[in-house]
Amino acid sequence: MIGSAIKDIKARELIDCKGKPILEVDVITEDGVMGRAASPSGISTGEHEAFVLRDGDPNWYDGNGVSKAKEIVETVIAPALIGKDALDQKGIDEILIELDGTKNKSKLGGNSTHSTSLAVMRAGCSTLHVPQYKYLAEGPITSVPLPTSDMFAGGSYEDDTMPVQETTIIPYKAKTIREATAILCKVYKILPDVIREFQGGRRPEIGAMSEYIAPSTDFMDCMDILYEAAKRAKCEDKVAFHLDCAFSEIYNKERKTYNYCGREVDTDEIIGIIKAATEKYNFLYIEDILDENDWEGWAKASKELTKTVLCGDDLTVTNIEYIKKALDMGACGAFVFKPNQVGTVTEAMAAQKYAIEHGMFSVPSIRAGGTSDDPVADMGTAGGAAAVKLGPPKFGHAIHIVNSLLRAEDENPGAKPFDFAPFIKF
Repeated sequence: MIGSAIKDIKARELIDCKGKPILEVDVITEDGVMGRAASPSGISTGEHEAFVLRDGDPNWYDGNGVSKAKEIVETVIAPALIGKDALDQKGIDEILIELDGTKNKSKLGGNSTHSTSLAVMRAGCSTLHVPQYKYLAEGPITSVPLPTSDMFAGGSYEDDTMPVQETTIIPYKAKTIREATAILCKVYKILPDVIREFQGGRRPEIGAMSEYIAPSTDFMDCMDILYEAAKRAKCEDKVAFHLDCAFSEIYNKERKTYNYCGREVDTDEIIGIIKAATEKYNFLYIEDILDENDWEGWAKASKELTKTVLCGDDLTVTNIEYIKKALDMGACGAFVFKPNQVGTVTEAMAAQKYAIEHGMFSVPSIRAGGTSDDPVADMGTAGGAAAVKLGPPKFGHAIHIVNSLLRAEDENPGAKPFDFAPFIKF
């Protein structure tokens, strides 16, 4: 333990892929090993996620600075962790949880605890000279999550377009991660030509996360375009789809209705709209179909939408208690795995393990305010996740994820892409 004892912890303010401040933490051990990590943040966030501590100074990054979080890491967290074993991830995360003492990390900030927890994990990986997924895995790697790509953006990412936040292609019949990656790259290359035809020759626009901005307020137009691109890529028989509705963003709490394309609609109509979509196209899973607090509505939707699996994100927030509630109520059969939503590596991995052991599948996801070295794909690979949610195969944060999955496949010759067969409902 002497060499792996934590000697020093440092923190700094950097920027994420959206040009917004992010907290980076260095954990240095007695033998000189350093683990470095930064906690990402989202644009579309659930109200039950771990709290992101920001400065609130309007004159510095519009209030989004993280100097307060930096100070907490260096004056509160560091003294509590120096001398502790960097290889004891669970023990260190328990100290972080106890130091904070709140339900949603509102005292220290989830960005403080998660950045530190990730940095400790990476110090452990470097000490043992193993990849992150092997460090976290409880046994041999037998499957690798599939890469997927959000191809169209709407909702809170792109105002005044479609109310659905993302439409995604999933190469679920690919026999290897290499093949899945090639499919995504080919469809993304062909897609702008199909969009241009739909728009009468007008050039398509790139959105916030490199997806194309939805060229219509009707998400089914985007689905038609995406399916046509898959046909031209000659892979339509190997792909299925996913929607991130993110409908908490358009929910009116007072009226208990949704502002859908300028119309006020109720829960039943939302379910009907999505059900019609599943009658036309094969959706493996559909995310955040209703408001994050409408548990009864989710349970109803889960029963009525017989051709897809419902997937919680804002509903479940990578929190074992919310996942248990979702299972008890039959609200969803999958969840989006975003470790920063809960605030430590141990809590996130425990939530993923519990969900999978109880019949759910896990969909690790990058965040809109992310980093170019997000470990979420490795954490998913370690825990047996199904597919990783990311933008198109373009730019650093998405390419890092895809290449992490390709490496995992290469380093584990017996591992196959996750088998969705038990979960297919179409």
